[in-house]
This record gives sequence, structure tokens and C-alpha cells, in this order.
Amino acid sequence: MPQSTGPDRRRGFRIAAAAVAAASVALAGCSSSSEGSDAGGTAAARAATAVGDTSKWPQTVADQGLVKGLTLPLQPYMQTYQDAMVIERAARTLQTECMADYGFTVVFPPVGVNPPPNADDSNMPRRYGISDRAAAAKYGYQLPPDAAEHPAPLNLSPAATAVLTGRKGTDPRAEPAPPTYNGRKIPEGGCQQQAFDELGARIDFTLPSRLDHDSLVKSQEDPRVRPVIGAWSTCMKGKGYTVADPFAAVDMAFRNGAGAADQKQITLALADIDCKKETNLIAVWHKVDAEIQSRQVEQNQLALEQLKDRNVKAVKAAEAALRG
Repeated sequence: MPQSTGPDRRRGFRIAAAAVAAASVALAGCSSSSEGSDAGGTAAARAATAVGDTSKWPQTVADQGLVKGLTLPLQPYMQTYQDAMVIERAARTLQTECMADYGFTVVFPPVGVNPPPNADDSNMPRRYGISDRAAAAKYGYQLPPDAAEHPAPLNLSPAATAVLTGRKGTDPRAEPAPPTYNGRKIPEGGCQQQAFDELGARIDFTLPSRLDHDSLVKSQEDPRVRPVIGAWSTCMKGKGYTVADPFAAVDMAFRNGAGAADQKQITLALADIDCKKETNLIAVWHKVDAEIQSRQVEQNQLALEQLKDRNVKAVKAAEAALRG
């Protein structure tokens, strides 16, 4: 699937721990659970802390292409993929221990085996359209092919599912399960929600996400950016493409479907990036974008700092939990 990059379609990776709490099991999968004593529960908890290949994780600061080294003022108030995976590791450990208390042995797969293309909601690698010429020469507008080994589908008994999620299924929309198991009360939201609550990690990152989206839209329409987008469009016309802005180039690339990039798409992608370099579009756009975000941070300082503080505390609590 292509990754949309337009300002109203660009929503890249965004992870609030509250959302992870609702979806982590359904997305991650785990081994089949067993019922009985909690023998093996400690080993299962250790297994829950395993980590996938971190070299495949997105960088918190872009290290390739025309956006290399660029950051934005709102990024310190977003949760990074790295932060989210620390929290997820700790949550899985706590979930495994909680399940063992009810007589279930559940072994989760390593975290971080299916990383997103961007480390936070700024989506810097594709914020202003594609920006990495080396990647474009291979994949056009596509993301690199997914070569990760995905975890096996979730395989839990109905009873284990109820204890883990507090529902009759792993889908967050599944109906609530009975409130007890073998006469013992199940935590609200199951062991899953209890783990995130214990870490203080049920955090809503809607504010920085919304502000980030708004700054991209406003910066694109800024009178300092519009002429440079126009220059980019003129450059593209000189290469044989009639296209208004970089997001329209994405639409053009996928007009005939979203399969693997062919040479036609690759040629368009290379022209796109070359024109961005020739007109200095990304540098100009980023400067205006950053100015807008600086004002947003000033106007929302208290709420953003509180959010940042909660995230820092959640990560520290997760690290402490992993140390045991």
C-alpha cells in the first residue's frame, strides 16, 4: 500500500499508548496459551521483553535525503516509535505476569518486528512529499517492500482472551466478557489495560497530532512557500509533467494503481525530487512550517509540556518495570 502524503491524507504513524492498549494483542499475536499453574510464567515474562531488529526501526531524526537532519518544534511533544516500544515491552511483561496469576501462560513475540516508515507523527521523510532520491530510484513513490517476519495469528482460548482483554474477542469492538474467571474478578479492560494503567501510559496525543497537521496545511498556503511550489511545478513541466504540487505528484503516481513501482513511476519520482532540490523547496517549506509550529508551541505550552511529562514518566516507569 502506498503512504499518502498530502496534508489532509498524510497522517503517518501515530501511536498513543491508549491506542496500543486496545490493539496490541490483536496486532502482535502470541503463542497459544495454556491453563493451569503459572509454572513457566517467569520464563514467559522474560520472553515478553524480547525486541525485534532495531536496525529496521525508523530514525527519530531523518538521516537520508533532502530532509536529513530536519526537525520541527512539535516533535519533542510526540511519542516516538522508540518510546512506544519501550512501553509495549514493559506492558507485555506485566500482561504475562497478570495472566500467570490467573493460571495462563502467554508468550508474546518480540516487539518492534513490524516498524512503520516514520518514527513519529511528523512523518518527516514524506512530510513534503518524497525526499530520498536513492529510495525513489528503487521504489518510486512506494515504501520499501515489507520483508519482516510477522508474528503468527493470535491463538488464545476464549477464557484466556477474556482475562487478557476483558472482552469476548481481541477486536476492541467485541462485547464485554463476564467480569470474573474461576470466581476471581478480571481487571477492567483485562490484564492488557491494567498493564498500561500501571505504567501511566494511556496518553492521548491528539493535540500535537492536530497541531502538526494544521501547520503543514498552513505552511503549504503561506505566501513564502506558494511561489516556490510554483517554481517546482514549472520545473516539473520542463520535465514533461503537468502537476500543481508534490502531493498531486503522489496522486499522479498512483493513478493507475498501487502495485510495485514501474520505470514510469520511478522517472516521475526522480523528477519530483530533482525539482525539489533545484528549487530548494523543502528547505523553504520546512522553515515556514517550523515558524508556525514555534507559535503553536508558545500558544499551547502548558498542555504540551504536561503531555511530554506524562510520556517521559511512562517511559521511565516502563524501563523500571523491565529492570524488575
